[in-house]
Amino acid sequence: MEKLLEVAVIGKTIGLKGALKLHNKSDFVSQFKKGKIFFLKDETKLEILSVNMSNLSVIFKGYEDINLAQNLVNKKLYQSIENTRKSCKLDKDEFFYFDIIGLEVYEDDHKLGRVDDILEVGGSYLFEIKTDEDFIKKEFSDIFYIPYIDNYIEKISIEDGKIYSKNAILLLENS
Repeated sequence: MEKLLEVAVIGKTIGLKGALKLHNKSDFVSQFKKGKIFFLKDETKLEILSVNMSNLSVIFKGYEDINLAQNLVNKKLYQSIENTRKSCKLDKDEFFYFDIIGLEVYEDDHKLGRVDDILEVGGSYLFEIKTDEDFIKKEFSDIFYIPYIDNYIEKISIEDGKIYSKNAILLLENS
């Protein structure tokens, strides 16, 4: 099976009919729909029978009783990359985290490093960059952060596997 992405953590039971609170870990709450299939880490399939969007609770097929549903509490819910691409539509200049992580960051002709993680800070995002070996040899920090804003990010090219930056070298120098 292909790599799975964590999309939610299953929370406490609600009521007697097996409803479970979902703690969304994605940007796409709309993916939680009746009939959609998700997975547990052991690749157990869970199909949503019903969903209440007002409190983001679901009932899974085969777990329509509080005693059965209790077995799912605190488990992580996963989705495949393929299904995520199909069900979660992106707007122009939007990207999936899994497409950004691993991209190399360039400023002019200098490779600054590669994206290791994406942190959500308030209403914005920081790319955590693992610094390129050439800069580490010059005693620069092993990691640094680039805000995902126009002042630092010129272009993201998934096709090229690169992020083109501006002013980010100053962030590296001051890290």
